[in-house]
Amino acid sequence: MKLEFQEYRAKKILNVHKHVDGPWFWGKYTAHPYVGCRSGCEFCYSRGSRYLGRRDPDTFDTLIGVKVNAVELLRGELFGREYETISVGDWQRPVEDRYRLSRGMLEVVRDLGFPLFIVERSPLLARDLGLLVEINQQAWVGVLFSISSLDPALKRAFEPRSPGVKLRLKAMEKLASAGIFVGVSMMPILPFAGDDEAHLEELIRATKDHGGSCVLAGGLTMDGVQAERSLAAARRLDSALESRWREMYNWKEGGKPNYSPPKAYNARLGLLVRELCARHGLLDRMPRHVRPGPLAVNKRIAERLFLKTYDLELEQAKDYRIWAYRKAAWTVDEWPESVAGIYEARGEAGLRELPGIGKSLAAQIVKALKVSESL
Repeated sequence: MKLEFQEYRAKKILNVHKHVDGPWFWGKYTAHPYVGCRSGCEFCYSRGSRYLGRRDPDTFDTLIGVKVNAVELLRGELFGREYETISVGDWQRPVEDRYRLSRGMLEVVRDLGFPLFIVERSPLLARDLGLLVEINQQAWVGVLFSISSLDPALKRAFEPRSPGVKLRLKAMEKLASAGIFVGVSMMPILPFAGDDEAHLEELIRATKDHGGSCVLAGGLTMDGVQAERSLAAARRLDSALESRWREMYNWKEGGKPNYSPPKAYNARLGLLVRELCARHGLLDRMPRHVRPGPLAVNKRIAERLFLKTYDLELEQAKDYRIWAYRKAAWTVDEWPESVAGIYEARGEAGLRELPGIGKSLAAQIVKALKVSESL
């Protein structure tokens, strides 16, 4: 298929999210220089209308939008922002070979001193190892390589043009050897095709063998054109998958699927990945980078609260409990005054004055404060 580049000057580049992405990637900012992707993975969520806008989704892998002013925009928009983790770049080939915008964006992150997170399928990222090391020395860098499975049959069916998984693992090993925190984003895990223990453990073991420290796993979401294409790929792989997927996503002929798998399925999957990661000495969550300072204690306690939301999801707890912890995490994370100072001045009653912090959560914050003091 012929590939075209469409150059244009974007009006803005930096996405500023309302809250940090806990307990997943811990980012507050994102900025990406290209729209569309030559790899054209069938299951890619970016095929959805929220990403492409009014563009024909069939052009996702044949027409790459290039924000030629991405670097200058990022420099202007990121300057003066609150110190939080940013995710930038897109090392897909051949567009990054030609325009090198992702490298330019790394230079901005380095110059402005922000911590960096990257999730990437392309081993071309290793080209910019020197810049990653510089950013890591002055702030922090975390990289997750996106690998759904090591099964060649699944790759042929769902992502035939994506970079080889062995190349991704070698790139991960190279970054790990340079002191970069690395791991694998095992997403999406394909139901009834790549979600069994053997498939999962194979990739988790490979992550460990190539210097990774964590594996974050997630199931397949289904949305619009992406859902149709994913189902068609599954059908080509194994015709029996269609009925099983339709049942899982409550997807009737002529209707629309549920966006996510059932909560019980996600919980079983998460628990299995957690068990397998523990077996191989890996984490199933990515640690949060926190800069030392008077509000660092807020960030660390918020991290604990965010992680509790994930634990509760795996326990299939009631939604209201999960949301209570999530809202408490947002409050503590974004509060302009140290919760340690609040507790010292006004005790547990002072903590209960914070939005969304009741008696039980205040007691847990106190416990976390005492643990942090003992470290």
